[in-house]
Amino acid sequence: MKNILSFLSKAAIFIAASCIVIMTAIITYQVVARYFFNASPAWSERLSLLLLGYLVFFGAAAGVHEKFHIRIDAVRNAVPARLAKGFDIFAHLAVAGAGIIMVIAGYQLTTVLWAFDIPSLGLPRGLALLPLPIAGALITLFSCAQLFDVLSSKTTEAE
Repeated sequence: MKNILSFLSKAAIFIAASCIVIMTAIITYQVVARYFFNASPAWSERLSLLLLGYLVFFGAAAGVHEKFHIRIDAVRNAVPARLAKGFDIFAHLAVAGAGIIMVIAGYQLTTVLWAFDIPSLGLPRGLALLPLPIAGALITLFSCAQLFDVLSSKTTEAE
């Protein structure tokens, strides 16, 4: 199971990294076209925004797995280990809950807006929201795996 989770995390990182590389190329092209040829392409900004959504959501999912998301441990580290473990459990449940909300709301938004096009791209508007339910599922999966690790361990994560 750890290998599958690791593969999914690496795939999410690959998608996010690919998006930032493509965005950089598109924005560079847009700047060169605007300032040197006075002809900025209409699709470049909208495609960059679409890719930004993929970058953010897949990066967030990988952040949950790799544990490089924002976490404030001041209070958690100041309490006894047993209570700290309760904080860890609560945190993982909260993150998994947020992932489930992303799946449900993201699926609804994606399916409702799929019929409408992004004018400058000619692509379905739901395509821009597609990373929301997918990343939500990954976040839920990664957080539940970490919750299982906390529940099955005798120590807390900080130890």
